[in-house]
Amino acid sequence: MINLMKLSFGYEQLAKERIHDNYAWHKKAWTLFEHHPELKERNNSPQKDKGPTPFLSRYTLKSSRAELLILSVFEPLKPDWCGDDQWQLIRIDKNYLSQPSYFFDLYANPTKSVKKTDGNGGYTKNGRRLTLMNDLSQREWLSRKGKSHGFQPADEIPLQIRKPVNHRFYRNGKKGLHIGVRFQGALHVTDRSAFEKVIQEGIGSAKGFGFGLIMIKPAQI
Repeated sequence: MINLMKLSFGYEQLAKERIHDNYAWHKKAWTLFEHHPELKERNNSPQKDKGPTPFLSRYTLKSSRAELLILSVFEPLKPDWCGDDQWQLIRIDKNYLSQPSYFFDLYANPTKSVKKTDGNGGYTKNGRRLTLMNDLSQREWLSRKGKSHGFQPADEIPLQIRKPVNHRFYRNGKKGLHIGVRFQGALHVTDRSAFEKVIQEGIGSAKGFGFGLIMIKPAQI
Protein backbone atom coordinates (compact mmCIF):
# COMPACT_ATOMS: atom_id res chain seq x y z
CA MET A 1 0.00 0.00 0.00
CA ILE A 2 1.26 3.47 -0.94
CA ASN A 3 0.12 6.64 0.81
CA LEU A 4 -0.59 9.77 -1.21
CA MET A 5 -1.07 12.97 0.80
CA LYS A 6 -2.40 16.23 -0.57
CA LEU A 7 -1.86 19.35 1.54
CA SER A 8 -3.14 22.83 0.72
CA PHE A 9 -1.81 26.13 2.09
CA GLY A 10 -2.67 29.79 1.78
CA TYR A 11 0.22 32.14 1.06
CA GLU A 12 -0.07 33.86 4.43
CA GLN A 13 0.53 30.51 6.12
CA LEU A 14 3.53 29.84 3.88
CA ALA A 15 5.04 33.13 5.00
CA LYS A 16 4.30 32.34 8.65
CA GLU A 17 5.90 28.90 8.36
CA ARG A 18 8.84 30.38 6.40
CA ILE A 19 8.29 28.07 3.45
CA HIS A 20 10.05 30.03 0.72
CA ASP A 21 11.91 27.50 -1.46
CA ASN A 22 12.19 23.79 -2.27
CA TYR A 23 14.49 23.06 0.65
CA ALA A 24 12.02 24.65 3.09
CA TRP A 25 9.27 22.48 1.59
CA HIS A 26 11.52 19.45 1.98
CA LYS A 27 12.06 20.12 5.71
CA LYS A 28 8.33 20.61 6.29
CA ALA A 29 7.51 17.37 4.47
CA TRP A 30 9.83 15.50 6.84
CA THR A 31 7.62 16.48 9.79
CA LEU A 32 4.91 14.11 8.51
CA PHE A 33 7.20 11.15 9.22
CA GLU A 34 9.06 12.08 12.40
CA HIS A 35 6.84 9.74 14.43
CA HIS A 36 8.71 6.83 12.82
CA PRO A 37 11.78 6.36 15.08
CA GLU A 38 13.93 4.92 12.29
CA LEU A 39 13.12 7.84 9.97
CA LYS A 40 13.68 10.47 12.66
CA GLU A 41 17.06 8.93 13.43
CA ARG A 42 17.92 8.86 9.73
CA ASN A 43 16.95 12.51 9.25
CA ASN A 44 19.16 13.56 12.17
CA SER A 45 22.16 11.65 10.82
CA PRO A 46 25.06 13.27 8.92
CA GLN A 47 24.21 13.94 5.28
CA LYS A 48 26.41 11.11 3.97
CA ASP A 49 24.56 8.57 6.15
CA LYS A 50 20.96 9.61 5.49
CA GLY A 51 20.33 7.55 2.37
CA PRO A 52 17.42 8.28 0.02
CA THR A 53 14.52 10.40 1.24
CA PRO A 54 11.66 8.03 2.25
CA PHE A 55 9.06 10.03 0.35
CA LEU A 56 8.49 11.78 -2.95
CA SER A 57 6.98 15.23 -3.16
CA ARG A 58 5.76 17.81 -5.62
CA TYR A 59 4.97 21.45 -4.96
CA THR A 60 2.54 23.46 -7.05
CA LEU A 61 1.88 27.19 -6.73
CA LYS A 62 -1.63 28.28 -7.71
CA SER A 63 -3.30 31.70 -7.81
CA SER A 64 -4.70 31.59 -4.26
CA ARG A 65 -2.86 28.72 -2.61
CA ALA A 66 0.02 26.26 -2.76
CA GLU A 67 -0.37 22.49 -2.88
CA LEU A 68 2.02 19.82 -1.68
CA LEU A 69 1.75 16.19 -2.80
CA ILE A 70 3.66 13.56 -0.85
CA LEU A 71 3.95 9.89 -1.78
CA SER A 72 5.39 7.31 0.61
CA VAL A 73 5.09 3.69 1.71
CA PHE A 74 5.43 5.01 5.28
CA GLU A 75 2.32 5.99 7.21
CA PRO A 76 2.10 9.80 7.57
CA LEU A 77 0.90 11.73 10.61
CA LYS A 78 -0.80 15.09 10.22
CA PRO A 79 1.50 17.75 11.73
CA ASP A 80 0.23 20.46 14.07
CA TRP A 81 0.85 23.18 11.47
CA CYS A 82 -1.70 21.60 9.12
CA GLY A 83 -5.46 21.84 9.77
CA ASP A 84 -7.94 19.03 9.11
CA ASP A 85 -9.37 20.89 6.11
CA GLN A 86 -5.90 21.17 4.55
CA TRP A 87 -5.17 17.45 4.55
CA GLN A 88 -6.32 14.62 2.27
CA LEU A 89 -4.98 11.08 2.41
CA ILE A 90 -5.45 8.55 -0.41
CA ARG A 91 -4.39 4.89 -0.30
CA ILE A 92 -3.06 3.45 -3.56
CA ASP A 93 -3.43 -0.31 -3.80
CA LYS A 94 -1.85 -2.89 -6.13
CA ASN A 95 -4.88 -2.91 -8.42
CA TYR A 96 -4.34 0.72 -9.37
CA LEU A 97 -0.81 -0.15 -10.45
CA SER A 98 -1.87 -3.20 -12.49
CA GLN A 99 -3.15 -1.38 -15.59
CA PRO A 100 -1.35 -1.70 -18.97
CA SER A 101 -1.33 2.03 -19.84
CA TYR A 102 -1.51 5.37 -18.06
CA PHE A 103 -1.62 9.07 -18.68
CA PHE A 104 1.23 10.61 -16.71
CA ASP A 105 2.42 13.95 -15.40
CA LEU A 106 6.05 14.11 -14.28
CA TYR A 107 7.96 17.06 -12.87
CA ALA A 108 11.60 16.08 -12.99
CA ASN A 109 15.18 17.32 -12.90
CA PRO A 110 16.55 15.70 -16.08
CA THR A 111 20.34 15.70 -15.93
CA LYS A 112 23.45 14.01 -17.25
CA SER A 113 26.66 13.33 -15.38
CA VAL A 114 29.88 14.87 -16.71
CA LYS A 115 33.45 14.36 -15.54
CA LYS A 116 35.01 16.99 -13.29
CA THR A 117 38.75 17.65 -13.35
CA ASP A 118 40.65 17.45 -10.07
CA GLY A 119 43.26 20.09 -11.02
CA ASN A 120 46.02 17.50 -11.28
CA GLY A 121 45.36 16.21 -14.75
CA GLY A 122 42.78 13.64 -13.57
CA TYR A 123 39.14 13.52 -12.60
CA THR A 124 37.35 13.56 -9.28
CA LYS A 125 35.55 10.43 -8.06
CA ASN A 126 32.18 12.13 -8.42
CA GLY A 127 31.42 14.26 -11.45
CA ARG A 128 28.86 17.03 -11.70
CA ARG A 129 25.36 17.00 -13.08
CA LEU A 130 24.18 19.22 -15.91
CA THR A 131 20.50 19.79 -16.61
CA LEU A 132 19.31 18.83 -20.09
CA MET A 133 17.80 21.99 -21.53
CA ASN A 134 16.70 21.19 -25.07
CA ASP A 135 13.68 19.21 -26.27
CA LEU A 136 15.56 16.38 -28.00
CA SER A 137 17.86 15.61 -25.05
CA GLN A 138 14.87 15.70 -22.68
CA ARG A 139 12.92 13.23 -24.84
CA GLU A 140 15.92 10.93 -25.03
CA TRP A 141 16.34 11.16 -21.24
CA LEU A 142 12.73 10.13 -20.67
CA SER A 143 13.06 7.24 -23.11
CA ARG A 144 16.21 5.97 -21.37
CA LYS A 145 14.59 6.24 -17.97
CA GLY A 146 11.55 4.39 -19.25
CA LYS A 147 13.64 1.46 -20.46
CA SER A 148 15.28 1.06 -17.06
CA HIS A 149 12.08 1.65 -15.08
CA GLY A 150 9.57 -0.57 -16.85
CA PHE A 151 7.66 1.77 -19.16
CA GLN A 152 7.66 3.22 -22.64
CA PRO A 153 6.24 6.61 -23.66
CA ALA A 154 3.15 6.00 -25.82
CA ASP A 155 3.51 7.25 -29.40
CA GLU A 156 -0.29 7.49 -29.68
CA ILE A 157 -0.37 10.52 -27.35
CA PRO A 158 1.96 13.45 -28.18
CA LEU A 159 4.47 14.07 -25.40
CA GLN A 160 4.36 17.61 -24.05
CA ILE A 161 7.47 19.12 -22.47
CA ARG A 162 7.17 22.45 -20.72
CA LYS A 163 9.81 25.17 -20.56
CA PRO A 164 12.45 24.56 -17.85
CA VAL A 165 11.93 26.46 -14.57
CA ASN A 166 14.66 27.56 -12.15
CA HIS A 167 14.26 26.65 -8.47
CA ARG A 168 16.78 28.45 -6.29
CA PHE A 169 17.20 27.52 -2.64
CA TYR A 170 19.38 27.99 0.41
CA ARG A 171 20.79 25.07 2.32
CA ASN A 172 23.08 25.51 5.32
CA GLY A 173 23.73 29.08 4.23
CA LYS A 174 24.74 28.13 0.69
CA LYS A 175 22.90 28.88 -2.53
CA GLY A 176 21.69 26.04 -4.75
CA LEU A 177 19.78 25.64 -7.97
CA HIS A 178 17.65 22.88 -9.47
CA ILE A 179 15.93 23.16 -12.83
CA GLY A 180 12.52 21.52 -13.23
CA VAL A 181 10.96 20.23 -16.43
CA ARG A 182 7.35 19.07 -16.72
CA PHE A 183 6.57 16.06 -18.93
CA GLN A 184 2.96 15.18 -19.81
CA GLY A 185 1.82 12.30 -21.97
CA ALA A 186 0.96 8.62 -21.81
CA LEU A 187 2.94 5.44 -21.24
CA HIS A 188 2.73 1.69 -21.67
CA VAL A 189 4.00 -0.56 -18.86
CA THR A 190 6.69 -2.97 -20.08
CA ASP A 191 7.93 -4.39 -16.77
CA ARG A 192 5.37 -4.41 -13.95
CA SER A 193 7.85 -4.89 -11.09
CA ALA A 194 10.18 -2.12 -12.28
CA PHE A 195 7.24 0.20 -12.90
CA GLU A 196 5.81 -0.28 -9.40
CA LYS A 197 9.25 0.43 -7.99
CA VAL A 198 9.69 3.70 -9.88
CA ILE A 199 6.23 4.87 -8.78
CA GLN A 200 7.38 4.43 -5.18
CA GLU A 201 10.96 5.68 -5.58
CA GLY A 202 10.63 8.31 -8.30
CA ILE A 203 12.67 9.11 -11.37
CA GLY A 204 15.72 11.30 -11.96
CA SER A 205 17.79 13.37 -9.55
CA ALA A 206 16.90 15.80 -6.73
CA LYS A 207 14.00 13.63 -5.59
CA GLY A 208 14.25 15.03 -2.07
CA PHE A 209 13.57 18.53 -3.42
CA GLY A 210 10.21 18.05 -5.09
CA PHE A 211 11.21 16.27 -8.30
CA GLY A 212 10.64 12.78 -9.66
CA LEU A 213 7.09 11.97 -8.52
CA ILE A 214 5.12 10.43 -11.41
CA MET A 215 1.41 11.17 -11.28
CA ILE A 216 -0.54 8.53 -13.21
CA LYS A 217 -4.13 7.86 -14.32
CA PRO A 218 -5.23 4.61 -16.02
CA ALA A 219 -5.81 5.10 -19.75
CA GLN A 220 -7.36 3.18 -22.64
CA ILE A 221 -4.86 3.66 -25.47
